[in-house]
Amino acid sequence: MKQATDTSEKNSNAVHEKNQENKIRFEIMQTAEFHKKKKQFSYHGEMLQNLSSIRYCKAEVFENCIIGSFRLPQKKEEKTAALTFGFYLTEQTVVFVEDGDKLKTMIQKHLKSLPKTGTPAEFLLAVLELMTEDDLLYLLQIESKAGKMEDDIENGMTKDFFPILTKYRQKLSELNSYYEQLADIGEFFQSASCALLIQNEREWGKFTRRVERLQNHVNLLRENMLQLRELYQSAQDAKQNRIIGILTVVTTFFLPLTLLTGWYGMNFVHMPELQWRYGYVAVIVVAVVIAVWEFIQFKRKKFF
Repeated sequence: MKQATDTSEKNSNAVHEKNQENKIRFEIMQTAEFHKKKKQFSYHGEMLQNLSSIRYCKAEVFENCIIGSFRLPQKKEEKTAALTFGFYLTEQTVVFVEDGDKLKTMIQKHLKSLPKTGTPAEFLLAVLELMTEDDLLYLLQIESKAGKMEDDIENGMTKDFFPILTKYRQKLSELNSYYEQLADIGEFFQSASCALLIQNEREWGKFTRRVERLQNHVNLLRENMLQLRELYQSAQDAKQNRIIGILTVVTTFFLPLTLLTGWYGMNFVHMPELQWRYGYVAVIVVAVVIAVWEFIQFKRKKFF
């Protein structure tokens, strides 16, 4: 019995040690801290160069590591980045470097849902999926607001239309570039150059396809915004045409009366109507008859 117990304890210890070996190692540090520890990293110069100006998402493979950076856009109209950080991925660990603590807060908040065992590349992939987790909801919100803008155009409520439309177009353009960069990184991690560090190409493929679907949704929204602009312009043209039409009808309506008043406003000496007792009343009657006749004709022609 004792021998069986000892064997069981050895197996338990072996499993525990194996789980400890498979446990993902990751670290989050500030840029200043990375400067101090840079000698621990073979390609610290390239990493520091990436951190000096993070303007877009990218990744590069080296002899024993993959170095890259990410710039996450705001999920609102602001142009400033919501999150920027660099990463240093090796076969043993993944190190995240940022200025501030936004990434650290996000990872700590979702730590329970992130993988505990596996490879550092799997942990990096889980973080990227976390970054795009609520993007579809945000795009659906923009789609809903675009629908409201279309209703406002039909109802003639177009106050501040162009400033709002411009903000959405700029944000969608930024998101389109962001998803394009993420898709390129996803394809990069599936390439043969990353094969030594990446063993889950299928999962990276799923991530890439998901990002491409988000990009397709963004492109549809961009086309929708363009159609909204054309619809707004059409509505403005129709409104202007209605105004011009009204002015034309009014001008045409008063044209004969203007001719009549201009004719008798010349005050020639030998105009018999000027000496006629009922001349004033006669001109009034003629003007009324002309106005009534014009009104009937315009109504029949559906000018108003």
